[in-house]
Order: sequence, then structure tokens, then C-alpha cells
Amino acid sequence: MKSHHRSYARHATRIEVSVAADDTSVRLRVSDDGEAGTSRPAGSPGFGLVGMMERADLLGGTCEAGPDPGRGWTVRAVLPREGAGR
Repeated sequence: MKSHHRSYARHATRIEVSVAADDTSVRLRVSDDGEAGTSRPAGSPGFGLVGMMERADLLGGTCEAGPDPGRGWTVRAVLPREGAGR
């Protein structure tokens, strides 16, 4: 899978990834200290933020992304451990 992170986090020097789980869900958080761009990068459909949000929704979870105050960008997802329909 290609990484498109550079398009969203220009000039990032730090990326933090955290994963936490309990009996019902898995919580993911990815943040960086890059400059948040105002335009969406061109790329293959389904690999960007919209694709991640659609996949989380299909599993019965949530995914949100946005700029942090000052500088940086954070993506948060909460996914059920069993997935939708199980």
C-alpha cells in the first residue's frame, strides 16, 4: 500500500501513532506536526481520508480527521472489535 501521508503533512518532523483496545473497540490515533494543507491531493479513489472514513463506517465505527490548533494534523478512528454484521 502506498503512503500518501506526505500530501497531508508537509514538513512534518514528528508522527505519533497510538492504538488502544478494550473488550468492544479499538481506538487509533495518528498525529503529526506538519503543515496542514488546504487542498486535497490527487490520488487513487479509496486511499485518502474519505476512503478511510467510508471503511470505518462500513465496520460500524467512526473516523475523523482535521488540523490541530496551531500546527499539525490528527486522524482518529474507533472501530468495533467484531466489525459490523457479526
